[in-house]
Amino acid sequence: GAQPLFLCFCSVPGPSPRLAAAAMAFVAPPQGGRIQDVQSEQPSQLPRVARDFYYKGWRGESGPDLEEEDQLQVVLKAANNGHDLRTALQRLLESGGDERSVTDPKTGLTKYHTPSSPCAGIHRSCCTSNAPCEDAFGRGVDTLRQLLLEAKNMSRQKNRDMIYSSPEDLFRKLLCDIRERLRSVFGLSFEDAISLFPSGTDAELMPALLAFLRALSGQGRGHDVFSVVTAAGEVGSGTLLASMGQHFAKKLPSGKQKGCSVGDSVFCFSDGSPGAGAFSASNLFMRDETGRLLSPELRDQRVEDAVRAAIDAVDESGKPRYGCVVVHMVIGSKTGHCMPSPACVDRLVAAHGTLVLPVVDACQGRLAEGDIREHLDRGRIVLSTGSKFFAGPPFSGVCLMAGDMAQELEQLLSTTKARSMLAQSRLKEYVVASLMSDDLPNLRSLLPQRPLNYGVLMRWTLALYNMEKYFSDVPAHERANVMRKWSSGVRAIVTNSSCPLMSLLQDAGSEDQPDEQSAALSTIVSFYCCCNRGTPETAADPMTLDELRHVQFLMASDLTQMFPHLSLLGPAKTKCFMGQPVDLSPSVSTPGQSVLRVAASAPLVVG
Repeated sequence: GAQPLFLCFCSVPGPSPRLAAAAMAFVAPPQGGRIQDVQSEQPSQLPRVARDFYYKGWRGESGPDLEEEDQLQVVLKAANNGHDLRTALQRLLESGGDERSVTDPKTGLTKYHTPSSPCAGIHRSCCTSNAPCEDAFGRGVDTLRQLLLEAKNMSRQKNRDMIYSSPEDLFRKLLCDIRERLRSVFGLSFEDAISLFPSGTDAELMPALLAFLRALSGQGRGHDVFSVVTAAGEVGSGTLLASMGQHFAKKLPSGKQKGCSVGDSVFCFSDGSPGAGAFSASNLFMRDETGRLLSPELRDQRVEDAVRAAIDAVDESGKPRYGCVVVHMVIGSKTGHCMPSPACVDRLVAAHGTLVLPVVDACQGRLAEGDIREHLDRGRIVLSTGSKFFAGPPFSGVCLMAGDMAQELEQLLSTTKARSMLAQSRLKEYVVASLMSDDLPNLRSLLPQRPLNYGVLMRWTLALYNMEKYFSDVPAHERANVMRKWSSGVRAIVTNSSCPLMSLLQDAGSEDQPDEQSAALSTIVSFYCCCNRGTPETAADPMTLDELRHVQFLMASDLTQMFPHLSLLGPAKTKCFMGQPVDLSPSVSTPGQSVLRVAASAPLVVG
């Protein structure tokens, strides 16, 4: 039967007050469920027959044919000259992104307290970050072996002294394969544009670019862009900056850590003067100051008011300031809610046309089959990942656009002014030509060929293994049924628990719906943890956000090794991976109540 695993941490040494915290991870397969624990410039229009040309011929911005040592060569040499492919794969998974993907050598965990290689334990952290399962990791090793053999073969053919030569053509072919597999998984057409990014947050740069180019080409309005970030505090921490075309991390996917600071412009659009191409943004929260979830109607109203205010805003000359307003529609906040509703977005587009650019933040990946197709058909850009619900390693992002929107971007990039701006931008620190869709030749021509981002390739390779199994092995109605049962079972465990130090977050208006998307969103289960900071007679009070982060770290650790003097029982050895804590009152300066989270992943549903 479903049994919670309780781990209590007492007398933890350190300068902070004594912490007596209870947290839990759940091993709760519902009855009858399938769940079990598992581990040169190109023309803007090109004929379809020219698609394969991209990975065999033209690759991007022209440049010297240098045999510089790339990331694959570095990793293979460090991993016993390619004899330790598992270690090499782990290092590649941590490359080509920002600091969030890198593990601490002392703990073996990322900043979200998950490892980058398979690890025994209880895995309920897919609302934040994942440890790769063994089967998916094996697929990554297979791909790496293929690259290794090709690298050796190329080196022999070129009669070079080096052990390995970069297998660029194979790399691009594998990226094409990633995009085509995503096309099948998401039910996309051959007209849709699929562009890969190091993470979902990085993918925000694509709608930011389109929004600016739209504003730049408009008549009668200013060239500024306004970004409406919804469900603020419950989306990626870098979303606001990235949506304004700004750097959000200290380490760039290209590997550079100097020359760019958090908050600097990626695109260098303008000098920041109003109406000249500057970005502004607003954070719209889905909860009030006490952490109470707002009604769907009030959430929609907040979005509509923000859009109306941006459209009515004027610069010093009295001219409408903003030439484009980006509206984010979050499908799956950190606590499993949406903002705004699709109907709200449709109303805004109907009222304001192309002045509004709708962007679907589906980075949790908790969607029903066919949902992405519907969003694209309604003129929305979709951002998603393979590194949350689909349990791929952190992180892997994708930006999806319908064919007509991709053609619009290509047309806007055909002007000298736009091309000059992009050529001078820092976008090259985030993506290279091969990551962009074949349907965006103008964009690809303005991006460099190197460095080849093997990290993105490998992270998507692992994620797709889980995605394809989820959509092919289990019928949609059965997937939804399993997820609903798991969610209700886990919530019952918390509600009926005799432990007084935990209680369930119960948001009003979040009743279960019969569709698959609602079932998937319900598998994020949030709960409060309390701590007795005095004597046993003293009432326990809620734990702070920092304390919950420490609990999350302890849960992901073998406590028998960390605290051998405590003679802890056997369960303390089990590593339990959980979602990062969430502040329920991000709109106020003083943190309010916070929750920890557990969540079901696609591999858990497939079983």
